Amino acid sequence: MDESAEVYRLRDDLLEFNLSWLDRWLEHGYQGLHFADDWGTQHNLMIPPRIWRSFFKGAYAEMFAKVKAAGLDVWFHSDGQIYDILPDLVELGVDVLNCQTSVMDCGRIGREFAGKLCFRTDLNRQQIMPYASPSQVKEHIFELFDTLGTSEGGIVACGEISEDVPLANIWAMYEAFVEYTY
Repeated sequence: MDESAEVYRLRDDLLEFNLSWLDRWLEHGYQGLHFADDWGTQHNLMIPPRIWRSFFKGAYAEMFAKVKAAGLDVWFHSDGQIYDILPDLVELGVDVLNCQTSVMDCGRIGREFAGKLCFRTDLNRQQIMPYASPSQVKEHIFELFDTLGTSEGGIVACGEISEDVPLANIWAMYEAFVEYTY
């Protein structure tokens, strides 16, 4: 949030570094490239949206344009409350979004963005996966699929598991992935 020349130089140097790495990654036969940054906290973006747009959006635009020009999909991940920049991510051409819908209004996200991009599911790792019953895990997954998945945008079934998740809930997750039809 500092307006000093050094901060802009750091951003530009990092962008140049990332663009050179993208050249290396684009030499391989991938279908898409994944960008992973965490911009949100439990309640807000870490910085005001106007600063994200003025300082970072252009850098993402350059990186994503390079990937898109090579015919690859752009995958983007961010934990936290990032609702305010979701329209920007769509505008920038993100094809697959992995966002932490459990800290945002998932219904609103579905109404406004389902079909505009594909969602990679981020199951609720704070309350549901470690503490809910297997049937509640399945219910959670079906609700996510119904809310975010469309034939226009799609959905990627994915669940991150940590040591606090009971084995029965892991099984329930995979069963839900296989059983779901829409």
